[in-house]
Amino acid sequence: MNITSLQNPLVKMILKLQQKAAVRKKAGLFVAEGRREVSLALAAGIQASHLLVCLDMYRADPSYPIDMDASTCNHVTYVARQVYNKIAYREDAEGVILVGHVPVRGLSGLELKDRPLILVLEKVEKPGNLGAILRTADAAGVDAVILTDPVTDIYNPNVIRASLGCLFTLPVISCTTENAVEWLNSKHISIYAAALQTDTYYYGVDMRGATALVFGAEDKGLGEAWRHQATRIIKIPMSGHIDSMNIAASVAVLVFEAVRQRKAKQLRS
Repeated sequence: MNITSLQNPLVKMILKLQQKAAVRKKAGLFVAEGRREVSLALAAGIQASHLLVCLDMYRADPSYPIDMDASTCNHVTYVARQVYNKIAYREDAEGVILVGHVPVRGLSGLELKDRPLILVLEKVEKPGNLGAILRTADAAGVDAVILTDPVTDIYNPNVIRASLGCLFTLPVISCTTENAVEWLNSKHISIYAAALQTDTYYYGVDMRGATALVFGAEDKGLGEAWRHQATRIIKIPMSGHIDSMNIAASVAVLVFEAVRQRKAKQLRS
């Protein structure tokens, strides 16, 4: 199939999916563009509804292979340059777009290794922050990311872009705070929640065991439920004129402290 018209129904559908979370939710579909993002999504087992390719732009990348066989997708659609640039965020870039089915994931299906490191984000609002956090989680080898009472759509195109496709490289699960607390407790996972109202610094707690690091919303901080349920409330020392950091930076500090502690334990063993 080849598309040359901007009025094609598939083009119109993709534009709606890009723009409206309600449309994505109702259809159970999302849109990802770029070789890396599409390759990581397919490698993670995302089922494709459509794979759109502009042959004028697309060049295969062995680091991020994309199987365009019909068995991978319902069908591959070739589009003209003007069509691709209409539906893509980045003009004249990479030439491949995936319309994928949103996977159904829940806490009950999450398989954990010994001493898992879990990241919990409560009501994170900004897609750019969420994307940056997912890149950090991927780099640190976090076992799962749990979004409690999320404000932003996980499959917002800006989340996918900001994460460079890391949305697909690890389990990302949405649920209520109540369900997350119940699940963490059932798995005997220590809950360390980040907030300023404590005297305990993050480097003063042992994160070598099964650990969940919890962060509150950008504007309101940690919710009361997590304050009551946390094993410990921990904070990052602040020496400047402001008393907060960007949430993505805060996550990076604490996650890599957990990694440091675990690596140090391995070296001593």
